[in-house]
Amino acid sequence: MNGTEPLPPETALIFDRDDWLSVYASFAHATNDLEAIDVADGEYTAYAPDGRVLALTAPDGWEGPVVLARTEEFDAAGLERRVTRSWQRHQPGHPPLGPSETARRALDEENRPREGWIARLLKRS
Repeated sequence: MNGTEPLPPETALIFDRDDWLSVYASFAHATNDLEAIDVADGEYTAYAPDGRVLALTAPDGWEGPVVLARTEEFDAAGLERRVTRSWQRHQPGHPPLGPSETARRALDEENRPREGWIARLLKRS
């Protein structure tokens, strides 16, 4: 993904209470990664890159599945504040990017090919 490609339609920006940001390319990725106990305890706030608020629930409680769904609520200003605060807290010295740019950068980083441990070991030899 580069700066001109659109984000996947189900991109989700999920903040924890300390403004650590996780970006997921799909709702399925997010719900498979998050733990129901944390969702049930209200640990996270979720948004789409356009500012739409996403409902993150654990309908069966701590041990059930996590569900992520779109709502009709928009809070673009709140998303912008959270992204800026996340950059300030966790990326000091870097100018904050907007929500879409931040999501794109996180997804690019996640999808960047990495050298495996065997290749790194062989380089040392």
